[in-house]
Amino acid sequence: MYVTTFYSFKGGVGRTMALVNSAVELANRGRRVLAVDFDLEAPGLDSFGILRPEKPTLGLVDFVREYLESGQAPDSRDFMYRAPEVGQKGGELWIMPAGASRKDYGVRFRDVDWAELYDRYDGYLLFEDLKAQWEKNLGANWVFVDSRTGHTDTGGICTRQLPDGVVIVFFPNEQNLQGLTSVVREIRAEAQTAREKRIELNFVMSNVPDLDDEDAILRNQIEAFRKELAMEQPPVRVHRYDSLALLNQVVFIQERPRSRLAREYKQVVRRIISRNLEDRDGALLYLEESLRRPWRIGGVRRERVQDRQEKLKRIEEEHADDAGVLYELARLHEAQKSADDVARLFNLAIEAGCAEPEALLFRSRMRSKAEDPQGAGEDAMRVLKSDSAHPGQVAEAFELAAAPVETLMETVAVRALDPPERSWVGEELLQRGELSKGIAVLESFRFADLPEELRSSARHSLSLMYLGTGRCEDAVKLLTDGGRDVSDMGIADAFNYGMARWATTGALSPEPFRRVVVLAPDENRFEGPNFSQCLAVAHWATGDRATAGHNLSAATDAVEEWSGRSLVSCWRYQNVSKQEFRDDLKDIGALIEGDDTRRPPFMAKPDCASPKS
Repeated sequence: MYVTTFYSFKGGVGRTMALVNSAVELANRGRRVLAVDFDLEAPGLDSFGILRPEKPTLGLVDFVREYLESGQAPDSRDFMYRAPEVGQKGGELWIMPAGASRKDYGVRFRDVDWAELYDRYDGYLLFEDLKAQWEKNLGANWVFVDSRTGHTDTGGICTRQLPDGVVIVFFPNEQNLQGLTSVVREIRAEAQTAREKRIELNFVMSNVPDLDDEDAILRNQIEAFRKELAMEQPPVRVHRYDSLALLNQVVFIQERPRSRLAREYKQVVRRIISRNLEDRDGALLYLEESLRRPWRIGGVRRERVQDRQEKLKRIEEEHADDAGVLYELARLHEAQKSADDVARLFNLAIEAGCAEPEALLFRSRMRSKAEDPQGAGEDAMRVLKSDSAHPGQVAEAFELAAAPVETLMETVAVRALDPPERSWVGEELLQRGELSKGIAVLESFRFADLPEELRSSARHSLSLMYLGTGRCEDAVKLLTDGGRDVSDMGIADAFNYGMARWATTGALSPEPFRRVVVLAPDENRFEGPNFSQCLAVAHWATGDRATAGHNLSAATDAVEEWSGRSLVSCWRYQNVSKQEFRDDLKDIGALIEGDDTRRPPFMAKPDCASPKS
């Protein structure tokens, strides 16, 4: 149960209206809410039409008077009633009014000496008992207390004893600022008392004029409030709303949910919820805010590390079986590089029923590193069976999954990919060195179904994977499909075609490599060791051994500085280590020096082993 008091130093700022709309909104979200009218001198909760009781009901003053007369705390259920028109998804709204609406209410209220109640009759324990009854008898998730204004005898009960949080509702003028300064200071001082009670403060600036602020009057006032009251977040704004419906005390959240005023009250609810880590939505909002602005609240000041860690611990304890909360908690720890916590929390989230691809992929990676290929594969397959995996997650799951390619291609995630997405996944698998899987993906659709700007890249990637897996004849057919000849090819396709022809016929054809040499001076797309390596082979194939040697030296220098994601060798058509790349350069160097027996290793694969007729 989380108790929130709505307090204003001055009346007329819309405090009760904000409370009622917030209570109705939470009840309609499935929460069990109790609204308590502690504005004893000017009560009004039961004056709202949808909150009005069907019959006279005793209230808070009557509860206190019965205690003083009997010496025992009465049953709180006799002093509350339910608002039958409010509540959805199992939610309910209950009201504890100030007192029975009878002519003698004023007399009954004035008969209570609040100072004496605390000094002589254990008033503090009485209200602690009442608070416990709210939770036990009603099972309330939320309690909203409508407090009296100004400095009063009961002010401390509402703003310091009862609440876990206080909503300060104010109009941004100097009178409110002066009055609120001491109230806010006293609330924060509770953290330094023997109870060490830290009360969360939320600020709502109400009745704000919706006018141009040409002279920065409002901006300066807001800055003064933020500075003087040490606000952790900018105040929620509720603008002045001119509507005759206010005369009828319409609850806008319920009766006019699309109005601007209703939207602004929902922002008030969002702010209140975000401070209650026991509430599922509150925990998720806190984690969302922390991910969006890591450890920074509203751009004003950072949370103390100790406070942050305590909140994260509380969230985990309160929602130990909630897969969604554990998942977001793990994501936050991942963003903060807390590897041990991430692994533990993702695992807890999955065990609690989380099927988010991100969580499953994280555990799959961890299992793979721990040399548990079976477990890694199982998690990867769960990703591919999901209907919410995006293409990047599909590509990673493809890499980690151990099932046959045919099985992977029939999974929900793969079948949901359109041709451009399949093209991207196939090319991503090439980068990951998963050539057979990449081929299966790129062969699963017609290149004619791709936008024209993607076809060239997809064809290039598939030709590389054909060559890397020994399917050299397929590479030739692909590169010449549609009647293309060397003059139609770009530098990459021309080189790959030349290598594929060499592999399938057993004879070197200089023509494709001449195309490479002609295009090379104007080609700026290719960088790194692989480009210089390809040029070394191309110049050798055209008989220019001197330029070939120059490019070989450039490749040798470039590989030492290479820090890219993958290093591809055209001598193998595989991702290779730096040392393997150096070995390939030595082999190419021997070829350039005149050893015509040298052949690229990819040609030794079955489909490239002998000339084709």
